[in-house]
Amino acid sequence: MTKKITALVLVLCLALGGWLAFYFSAKQVIRRQLVDLGQALSKEEMETSLQMAVKMGRVKKMVAARCQVLIPERGYDQALEQDLIIHYLLYYRRHYAVVSVALADLDVAIPVKNEARVQATVHLQRQQVNQEMVAEVAPATLVLHKEEKEWLINRVTMAEALVE
Repeated sequence: MTKKITALVLVLCLALGGWLAFYFSAKQVIRRQLVDLGQALSKEEMETSLQMAVKMGRVKKMVAARCQVLIPERGYDQALEQDLIIHYLLYYRRHYAVVSVALADLDVAIPVKNEARVQATVHLQRQQVNQEMVAEVAPATLVLHKEEKEWLINRVTMAEALVE
């Protein structure tokens, strides 16, 4: 009887260990972080200034001090400071009553230690006051670097449709 209980406990510990290893793997951490990024970039119609500040604080924690932004259709390639990116996002959000961002089809690859490349499909819906909802779907590529145990977005390549 004791052997059966020991074997059962051992199997349960192995299963729990496997699940924890999967849950805390770098790819899963990055996926959860990017889902959170989409929620933080979204704007509700009746969002208070405090809610907006909390969301932008979450975004700021996910972006490196300098982030390379590329928009190939415009020939735009700039390294932007973290604060400038937050100002741009605030400016963008101010023009719309509702903004909904979702990152889907996340393909996370970790080619070298402490660097990840993510291919994603961005679903963007935005609505100006008294106008119809406009939906865009476009690909985006993100490069993240692990700094001080945190994955920070270091480079973003996105379609022009996402910044109109």
